[in-house]
Amino acid sequence: MIFYDANAPGPNPTTVRLFAHERGGLEFDVVSIDLVGLENRKRPYLDTVNARGEVPALRLDDGSIITEITAICGYFDEIAKSGRRLFGETPEERAMIHMWTRRAYLEVVLPFVNHWRGSEAAENAYRGHRILQPEARRSNRLLAERGLNQFDEDLEGKTFIAGQDITMADILLFAFMATNIEGEGTTWLNVPQRPNVAAWYEHMEARDASKKMLTTLPARFKN
Repeated sequence: MIFYDANAPGPNPTTVRLFAHERGGLEFDVVSIDLVGLENRKRPYLDTVNARGEVPALRLDDGSIITEITAICGYFDEIAKSGRRLFGETPEERAMIHMWTRRAYLEVVLPFVNHWRGSEAAENAYRGHRILQPEARRSNRLLAERGLNQFDEDLEGKTFIAGQDITMADILLFAFMATNIEGEGTTWLNVPQRPNVAAWYEHMEARDASKKMLTTLPARFKN
């Protein structure tokens, strides 16, 4: 099994790294892709790994490829040989965790990612490989702020998004927020006026796995 990681702390590979560090019971080979040099937008990566040019990706032992971060993390959750499931143990838990993960993505992550994609930095990074919408930048920030306001209410009395244990919902939201705050300086994502989000973020940031997630995985990962 081969995980195609990135040589830069992009939010998508960072999400899977954080999941792998938190989950435990996993072992796989790693190939580092030059994200800055757009190796993922060229052949042979397009022909042999992901025709959509996205990183990360996971090649299974039978040669089939899984892309999309929630799919990769979900597969890891199923095959891990030890540790606690981060997508839930029961149908009820899994349904709740999927609900919160989707809310985090649609209400917060997607708007602030699109906000960044409207910037000059994004234009320089993609170099024509993605259609950007700079005219929607302000609206996307407002959508993300509204989502974060809602999550501040949702987190009242809770340590983590879906309850008292870390789940995929926390991993997705934190990985995207952290890479944008640290890498892009998007400080408005975490402000004192949202105390529950700020407390959750501080709690997530202090975890051992969070301290490792911005670093590309070694050629052989075992946890």
